[in-house]
Amino acid sequence: MAETILLTDISNGMYMKVALAERGERPGHSTHYACETLDEFKSALRDFLERCDNPPIKGAALSAGGWEEHGVMAMPNHRFKISRSEMRDFLGVQRLNLVNDCVAKALAIPRLGRDEKIRVCGGEEVEEQVIALINSHRGLGQAGLAPDGMGNYTAMPCEGGHSDLTCVTELEFQVMRALSRKYGHVSRERVISFPGLADIFAILSEFEKDPSPRLSAEEVIAHAAGGDDRALKAINLSMGWLAVMASDIALILGARGGVYIAGEYLDAIGDLFDADAFAARYHDKGRLKDYVGEIPVYRATAEDMEVIGLATLFD
Repeated sequence: MAETILLTDISNGMYMKVALAERGERPGHSTHYACETLDEFKSALRDFLERCDNPPIKGAALSAGGWEEHGVMAMPNHRFKISRSEMRDFLGVQRLNLVNDCVAKALAIPRLGRDEKIRVCGGEEVEEQVIALINSHRGLGQAGLAPDGMGNYTAMPCEGGHSDLTCVTELEFQVMRALSRKYGHVSRERVISFPGLADIFAILSEFEKDPSPRLSAEEVIAHAAGGDDRALKAINLSMGWLAVMASDIALILGARGGVYIAGEYLDAIGDLFDADAFAARYHDKGRLKDYVGEIPVYRATAEDMEVIGLATLFD
């Protein structure tokens, strides 16, 4: 008899995703709910299960932008926390996995079809080698997968999005100095994210002494799509920094299984992503350029990667 698993992701910050999967199978499309409080979270799960005729649940998994500590999922982007023991009682299950959202997305990578990833640059991936994921949205996350020697992978949670920003060009140094005056410490998340793009564009506007109102990241992307040079420059700066991060992680992890870039930020940029410029920056690694050049970078395009990855926990 098939066992049904409940899968939930709450990393978006604006809505949560809920899906069901049979154990060992890939889940279908998720259902979205608004979720700002713990009560709304529980109400969404209750409504979803009722709409699915309340199937008996054998286990559940939750991913969020945060980390588990002593059985509680801390979620800095939300005003509430989720307790494993409380949710076990609420759902009537014994097994409940609490997982960082980037870890969940990384777990999905071995399950992606050929049509769910686009190679940006680099060579061919090597089987049973480390895989790296960079995920960008309102923040910037990272995770890795290490092969276990038996055809599976062990997830490695990381906080690479908060590593120090590195600069090469004079313009990059100028932007970083402006960010430092605003924030103090400047991490990669400050420039490779929706808020980061808005900040970069605002700083470029200050450089050009333009008093126009501040734009959101979505507005910057729309302006760039309409041919605005400054907006496109802001996106290119952000993607250049992403390329540097990808090559750094490729070296740090020895990610010969490939580096995957994903997230709603990249989805929003869409065709404005300059693959040639990204590749040039990615390969610029001095004596190690050939080593990095052999490691492929992919854009992951699959929907609901978090819930796809969560389902693998029950294989």
